[in-house]
This record gives sequence, structure tokens and C-alpha cells, in this order.
Amino acid sequence: MPKIVQESTVAGTRDDGSKIILPEVEVVVKNAKTDVEYDDDVAADADVNDPETETTADDIQRHVAIRVLKGVGATGEAKL
Repeated sequence: MPKIVQESTVAGTRDDGSKIILPEVEVVVKNAKTDVEYDDDVAADADVNDPETETTADDIQRHVAIRVLKGVGATGEAKL
């Protein structure tokens, strides 16, 4: 299940009045061979270190999605 590790938020304002926006960041950690999704990197590491599984570090994939203009009322228009 994708995990939001950072919500989109306004982090401040620049001298020109424009907003500093931090993007939403979503992370999915999964096993490429078994297609199992892990809750986090700790769970993936536990699977790699478990002698009862054949999972190796090379089997773990980490997908990161960054949504730049989501959720803070941004219009996507350039301020000229």
C-alpha cells in the first residue's frame, strides 16, 4: 500500500510574496519477485534478513512519486 511520507504543504513565503510549497511524497516498497508490498523499509529489511525466505536486497523495489502541485490550492500558473 502506498505510504504518504510527506504531505503537500506551504513551508513559507519568499521575499517576492510567492509561496514555498513542499510536494506530497508517496513511497511504495515491494518485492519484485513476489509482488508483496511492505509497510515500510524496516519490513522489507526484515524480509531480507529472515533466513526462512529467499528474499535478497536486489528483490526490493522502492517507488517514489512526488506530486508537486497537489493539495495546497496551487493553480499551476506562472507568476510573471
